[in-house]
Amino acid sequence: MFSKSVVRLRVLPSDIDMNIHLTNSRYLAMMDFGRVDHMSRTKLGKAIFRNKWTPLANHATVRFRRELPFGEPFKLESEIVYWTDEACVMEQRFIFTKGPKKGIVAATGLVRVSMYDRAQKAFVPTSAVLEETETQATKLPLQPHIEAFLKEEKAIQAYERKSAGIAPVDSLEIPAAENDQSKADNRKHG
Repeated sequence: MFSKSVVRLRVLPSDIDMNIHLTNSRYLAMMDFGRVDHMSRTKLGKAIFRNKWTPLANHATVRFRRELPFGEPFKLESEIVYWTDEACVMEQRFIFTKGPKKGIVAATGLVRVSMYDRAQKAFVPTSAVLEETETQATKLPLQPHIEAFLKEEKAIQAYERKSAGIAPVDSLEIPAAENDQSKADNRKHG
């Protein structure tokens, strides 16, 4: 489960925007594809089907560094870089494979993923996923960018709950910016 998946791709006409490069929305779609490839190459895919689990992406962010122009070949690397008993964080990197930019990272995505058991109406603990896939529980270090990503998710979750009039998730307080003129406290989210 902790192995790296590598998918080789090329920017196609259906992937581009008016700037003639890979459009933002396609990054997330390709990241979905990378995660499915990762599951199919590990015991995770079989465990999902055997247990009728649903893999869920709970939070995602992408950092764009270089454009991927039309026709450009690249590879998408997907790897679990951190886990808790609630979820895993997968890092997905878009990397140039030819020319002077070969080996340069074009974009990096982070996705918090978890398994949901519809029959039990509950999330599956990562320890159960590891056991089901016969994967040794390897402790992965919490890198600063992963910690910031997880804090970002908590902050967004707290903001959503606050703006919907729901009790905060935990004691996390989100200070308003000095120039904040939003009406966030009056909005309702479905």
